[in-house]
Amino acid sequence: MRDRVMTDPLPPDPTAGVRVSADPAPAAPPDRPLRIEVPYRVRFDEATPAGLLRSSACLGYLQDVAWRHSEALGFGRDWYRDRGLAWLVRAVDLRLVGPVGDGDLVTVSTQVTGFRRVLCRRDSEIAAAGALAGTCRIDWAMTDGRTPVRIPGDFAAFGIGASFVPTRVDLPPAPDGAAALAITPRLRECDPMGHVNNGVYVDWLDEAVTAAGGDADVGAFPRRYRLEYFRPATAGAPLVARAWRDEEGWAFRLVGEEGDDLVRGRLLLGARALDD
Repeated sequence: MRDRVMTDPLPPDPTAGVRVSADPAPAAPPDRPLRIEVPYRVRFDEATPAGLLRSSACLGYLQDVAWRHSEALGFGRDWYRDRGLAWLVRAVDLRLVGPVGDGDLVTVSTQVTGFRRVLCRRDSEIAAAGALAGTCRIDWAMTDGRTPVRIPGDFAAFGIGASFVPTRVDLPPAPDGAAALAITPRLRECDPMGHVNNGVYVDWLDEAVTAAGGDADVGAFPRRYRLEYFRPATAGAPLVARAWRDEEGWAFRLVGEEGDDLVRGRLLLGARALDD
């Protein structure tokens, strides 16, 4: 949700461990890469009981690599703080095509591929042992803390991205009898902006699907998570998550006390997970 691009402290050298991709891209100075790749080792606490990388942990890597890319291009915490700006996650489209285990080394890439007035899009890949393990497309919105604002011209440093159609998740109302899961966010699920981190909602989607009888599906490959975020959750606020099967796979809706949607999501499986 309201996640700054920068979510975790950086090492003293923000480009440490960063490798500029050799893939074709618009010309850029080598110290200002348009696409970067960063290695991560899957930690014990990032794995499921099956010993596989949690879907939400993938989003944690993607937040961090976006921050490191921003830093490498000269847009650090101070730059955002001085201007009162931040990036918020507006939507996520995460495809997982192969397993990654506890202790495995993964390489995560990112590149800005699109711009709209207040939105930008990042495309990323997750690779392990030389094979593609997943892809992710994230739509970010720029805000001044109160409302979306136009992206400054300085961001031409990220390359000239094409316009794009924002990711949307349209859902019908939850059917009668849809499994309901009561959720109370904890402080440890909140980020430095005081809101539940966007990756946590993927955990909640998995929990809701499991509660509805889809425990085998939350570990299936390939699978695809599509989430659209409407407003952030905060610690202690009572929420209700509902998940149900339909012709597309699993539908997910997270609502607040007033019955308004905080997040809408889908879990797609098999061939549907690979469709464009």
